[in-house]
Amino acid sequence: MAAFALCGCSFFSHDYERDMKQEVASVSSYTIVNEYLDDDGASQKYEYKTAKKTIYKLDLLEYVQNNSSSLTSSFSGDPEGLYKYAANMLVNVEILMNEVDALIDAGQVEWGIEQFNTIKQNLYTVIDNSIFSQKNAILDERDQEQIVKPDEDTSSAETTYPVKPEVTDDVEDGDDEIVHEVEPWEPATIMYPGINGDNDTRSLEREAMRRFVALIKSRVNDDFRLDMPERAWLKKKINAEIKAIDKLIDTKGIEYVYPVIGNYSFPMKNSESEFGYIMYYLTGESLERSQKITAMQDFLEGSVEVKYEEVADRFNTTLAQQEKTYKEDISAYDTAMNDEKTTVLYHANNNYFYVKHILLPFSDDQKEALTAYKNSPEISNLQADERDALVNKYREWLAESIVCYPHKDGEDDTTKPMSVDDVMSHIRSVMTPLASNVKKANDAFNDLIYLYNTDSGAFGNDRGYMVKYKLDEGESETYMQEFADAAREMRDNIEVGRVYDKKVITDYGVHIMYLSSVPKLGAVSLSDYTTPDKSQTYYDVFAEPIRSAREEAAYTDWQNNILTYNYKKYSKLYTKNFSDLWED
Repeated sequence: MAAFALCGCSFFSHDYERDMKQEVASVSSYTIVNEYLDDDGASQKYEYKTAKKTIYKLDLLEYVQNNSSSLTSSFSGDPEGLYKYAANMLVNVEILMNEVDALIDAGQVEWGIEQFNTIKQNLYTVIDNSIFSQKNAILDERDQEQIVKPDEDTSSAETTYPVKPEVTDDVEDGDDEIVHEVEPWEPATIMYPGINGDNDTRSLEREAMRRFVALIKSRVNDDFRLDMPERAWLKKKINAEIKAIDKLIDTKGIEYVYPVIGNYSFPMKNSESEFGYIMYYLTGESLERSQKITAMQDFLEGSVEVKYEEVADRFNTTLAQQEKTYKEDISAYDTAMNDEKTTVLYHANNNYFYVKHILLPFSDDQKEALTAYKNSPEISNLQADERDALVNKYREWLAESIVCYPHKDGEDDTTKPMSVDDVMSHIRSVMTPLASNVKKANDAFNDLIYLYNTDSGAFGNDRGYMVKYKLDEGESETYMQEFADAAREMRDNIEVGRVYDKKVITDYGVHIMYLSSVPKLGAVSLSDYTTPDKSQTYYDVFAEPIRSAREEAAYTDWQNNILTYNYKKYSKLYTKNFSDLWED
């Protein structure tokens, strides 16, 4: 409902307010009783009295408009079914909110600063989008070029190279978990309209903010639902807020409305702030409800239990099936190893291993020069062995001139040019002391990938590239021959967790290679890690689908029992009050 609330539309431009006031559904007041065991094991009973909920025809029309795409596709040619479904959905949401509020009141559902921050951030996204629209409307009136909104995600998707995702603090075995206190979120000062930029920018933003404030004032002034008894407290707060906004504009300026217009706390009814009630009514309450649904799902999922024995049973059954299949048909093992969706538990041979690499590329000019050299008459007419030897020497010569740049925030830091030897020297200095600790070596090489690598497939590749040690007769090589040959030489001569000490040069540039892992012949165990970074075990892999299925079932069971029961007992649908929506 948030997007529609700020679109500037009004159902009250015509004289049918009386029609919009009709009740289409209601949920009567009732008492919810929850029982839990406290920390001492004693049974505690919590009673929560719900308020009566009324759903008006206007609520129904707004819901249908905001969900028109999905509703029309599901109820094509059936307007009666569409509106009845929409009315039932609004009733179910009210019943769901009652249940969540009862659990929050009992302290069983987490509802604190993290949830408040999420709601407030989303609330300011709605505000920012509306102000942005106002700016373009002003520019359109002036016959000026409209501005393009930058993508909201300014992370690795917008940079030349991915930026390594932030991870939680590593806690060694035996250490206490590190807990970071969550701070209340506030919009950054740089986002305040009318504060930053040149005079024209500030003027545009101030005018957009004025129009935005005028828009949200008109929306609440036009909405009869605020005159209903259950909204009396909010109507009073909104009237006081309008006066406070006007005073703030007069004394400090329109720029200072932005940081307070989205004030959010829970419950808003008990908030001591002068501001935030208009936006709470228009969109914040809807965002709050969405967050409550998420909190309810988390609560139900938290009650799901997955026993070790059933995970082990599924693991052992799969392992036995794989062992039997792969021993009888080695091609089935090859197929499984090349299928990313298959978790291989039994290795029928040790013909596969994994490598990671950092690519320091040739420049476009160097690639063109290499192509021209390969096609030159003095090279192309030679015997293959002689031609390959000369090409290799030429590539080695080109590699001496490769200019590398460390990456900063996903881009080349052109202030720090480096040679291939410089990069290799740095990588060796980092990796050599970690040779005896495969996990730390793997983590360090991953960091180096984000620092120097230019191959898109190497980023976030936890295991690395899989290499087949011995190809079948007639089987084609997957990688550049020089890369594959170096990988197999690593497999023969160095230990897992070490960097290859030679430059590997292909038509792409220089590869700095690292032996990531070599699966052991035979079966893995349930507690083994699936990747060198030790972020996931085979237990995790097999527990996840069991847990997911049960989490879904837990919510479905709760929905079928609690929601269905309360719907039948406490709700009413007044179909005659909205039947004109499909009969006309």
